Amino acid sequence: MVSSIRYVLFGVALTLLPGLAAAQDVLRGQALAERWCANCHVVSRAATTGRSDGLPTFPALAARKETTAAMLKGAMTATHSRMPDFQLGARDQDDLVAYILSLRPQ
Repeated sequence: MVSSIRYVLFGVALTLLPGLAAAQDVLRGQALAERWCANCHVVSRAATTGRSDGLPTFPALAARKETTAAMLKGAMTATHSRMPDFQLGARDQDDLVAYILSLRPQ
């Protein structure tokens, strides 16, 4: 009986882990955005207006229907005339994408 309860609890824990990992990725992505992206973009969840230079806010990017993870990763890896090449690793990109997409309006 005790053994079967352990297996059930273990199974429940395994199903919760992806959600916990995703939450950590969003928080890490937010920290990366505040450190690297906030110099040019408004990255705050509460942003209601952008900067005068016309660069999109992260909430505005997230709200666009055409915004996908692939599009965001492409923007992070492509050399843009206005965006510095930070040479972000795959985990950094994934975490930034997770943060940006978490800003989508519900």
